[in-house]
Amino acid sequence: MRAWKKYAIAGLASAAAALGLAVPAEAAEPAFQLPFPCGQTWHGNNPDSSAHVTPWEIDFNRGDDLGSPVLASAAGTVATAANQGSANGYGNLVKISHGSSGYFSYYAHLRDMTVSAGDTVTQGQLIGHVGNTSKPGNAIQPHLHYEVRYGSPYPDNIQPAVFAGVRFPYPAGDVTSKNCGGGQHSAAKSINGDAYDDAVGVDADGVATMYPGTSGGGFGTGIRMGAGWSGFTRIGVADSNADGWADLFAIKAGTLYYWNNHGDGTFTSAVEVGPGWSGFEWVLYADVNGDGKADILARDGGNMYLYPGLGGGTFAARSLVSAGWASLLRQTAADADGDGDADIWATNAAGELYFWKRSPSGYATAVQVGTGWNAYRQLVSLDINGDGKADLVAIKTSDNTLWQWLGTGTGTFGQSTPIGTGWAGHTLADS
Repeated sequence: MRAWKKYAIAGLASAAAALGLAVPAEAAEPAFQLPFPCGQTWHGNNPDSSAHVTPWEIDFNRGDDLGSPVLASAAGTVATAANQGSANGYGNLVKISHGSSGYFSYYAHLRDMTVSAGDTVTQGQLIGHVGNTSKPGNAIQPHLHYEVRYGSPYPDNIQPAVFAGVRFPYPAGDVTSKNCGGGQHSAAKSINGDAYDDAVGVDADGVATMYPGTSGGGFGTGIRMGAGWSGFTRIGVADSNADGWADLFAIKAGTLYYWNNHGDGTFTSAVEVGPGWSGFEWVLYADVNGDGKADILARDGGNMYLYPGLGGGTFAARSLVSAGWASLLRQTAADADGDGDADIWATNAAGELYFWKRSPSGYATAVQVGTGWNAYRQLVSLDINGDGKADLVAIKTSDNTLWQWLGTGTGTFGQSTPIGTGWAGHTLADS
């Protein structure tokens, strides 16, 4: 009935226009995008759930999707971010009001929520992670339940979903996300706020340059960020406050510093986070616990520690992750599979590359995923092409060329590709 009513209104409006009559304008529907990171493909289904009361609700799945990031499908204000208890079967629910349009989007069964009621969100901003929460006694498999509502009453106000201008292929189908806006889309290392993580290199003169990621992999033309970086080590690019704009970290004389991104690719003056960092062999900045805020992984001897990020460049007290890391030479961390948690890669003296997958229960046992890495230096992981799967970048020691390996989403990588020359004397952030 609702679909026929909409078409009837449209026809009436056309007729009235032909007669020169004024008719009330129907509110414009927001330009919704799929509520998942740019480039990811998800399967949506309506009829498989007996709980659905209309043909328009969608349950989304994508392989091992528990903990996968869920993004705002359009900008708005968070109307609800709470567990629904016994009131309904939604479990952890985020409901976003899309302003004067009168539309609302619903995201249910979330494992956790990274926004609060009253928050303003941008399209593509992280709002939670896929889960299996529901009312007490209701056991369900992980998935995202998604709805768009307009007007009243329920359930007649549930509307057909449209993503990137295309109606969802009801009753079921696969959709690839074009949610590539300025909000947080993955483990955020995007300095310019787009869908692609960026690299930062510091040359021998202490000049820092940002190299923007591109959709096909590789980097665009470098943009000078500024001088004065001589003496800084363990430079990192990561989003500390879950606003979708990567911030900077670096250590100098044992003191950790933080530069907040203004939201336009420029940064505030350095803020001192604290001393005591000179004893760590390596320091990585990545979102380990999936809350959208960069954490720190730091190795002291054979022990690896986690400092959970609190936002704004601050961190909670450390906890021991595990021991046995002393034999590893180069380490890097980013989200391999788009589940919102930072995974780890590391190489040993033999040039073997190992992968540790992160899950809510911790890191899995290491799996060897490559050889021949002793020919490269400064291993860095980041999502260059914006597909939600971390890629690797490294400098070849013999000729100082820059190479990339695009991620497959499983911790492994495709073929190596040269993407730059002239990297002698350069230090890559996060290496």
